[in-house]
Amino acid sequence: MSKGSLAIFRWLCACSLLWASIVEVQAQQFMGYSPRWYGPNANPIPEAREAMIPQGLRLHNSLLYQLSQKDKTATLFTDLEIPIISERASVRIYGYGAEYFQWSPESISRRGITSDHQKGLIVGDIYLQTRVRLLAENAGWRPNVVLNYTLKTASPKPIANEGMRFFDTPGYFFHLEVGRNLLSPDASPVSLRLSGHIGFMCWETVQKQNDAFTYALTLSSQLQNWHLAIQLGGYNGWMKHSYGSEYGDEPMHLSARCSYRINRHLAASCGLEHGLRDYPFTQLSLGLTYTSDYRLFH
Repeated sequence: MSKGSLAIFRWLCACSLLWASIVEVQAQQFMGYSPRWYGPNANPIPEAREAMIPQGLRLHNSLLYQLSQKDKTATLFTDLEIPIISERASVRIYGYGAEYFQWSPESISRRGITSDHQKGLIVGDIYLQTRVRLLAENAGWRPNVVLNYTLKTASPKPIANEGMRFFDTPGYFFHLEVGRNLLSPDASPVSLRLSGHIGFMCWETVQKQNDAFTYALTLSSQLQNWHLAIQLGGYNGWMKHSYGSEYGDEPMHLSARCSYRINRHLAASCGLEHGLRDYPFTQLSLGLTYTSDYRLFH
């Protein structure tokens, strides 16, 4: 082969590699680091916690199960909140300790996942959160106001991203919760509380950072040992407007949770989460919550 032919051959190889890289990045950007393409727990909608910080330690464990005839997901979720000062400030650690998944052939084909990552058992993301109460609810119209800052760690195992279950990139979000009793438990046998939050979320993708506005509205009620909460929430990212509606970074869901206090320290709960937009999942949760009077400072 002449020097000229060899140079042309090398140039063609370089162009082919460059083109393949561009196509791969475009495909990843099209599918998106978003709930529409990844697993149901990849980048969850922040939970509205009624704008209240607990008096003592709260440990919640639950099993999340995806209700689907095709894709299968079962996840162990753990949530630990420890007050620094009772009802004023706390630290919270929560995450997905173990997740078993099985993609359907249709989902495998649509996402371009290899058969090696069709099913498996993985460890998910861990979140670190600080919560501080800025205003305390009073007898007038002043509500509880709580500021939350949350740091998301990257998934510890490559299969979590290669199997499109969890992002392998870090992220963070902060949101401001506002809540107030409409019916006080001191004045009525049935309490009624309205709360919600607004905030900002960001996470890294293949090339750029996605930023999103977060929101949620929750109505909760308590009757003796029973507690019911219904939430409408979501977040809106900007990449959907750049890469098209199929990018899927504007998830919205409707969730409901009912709990029953068994005794002073233990409560059982069940919940249902249903996606309304860019979140093609419905999840059932069954859990137990342990509470105590422990806090770091009295």
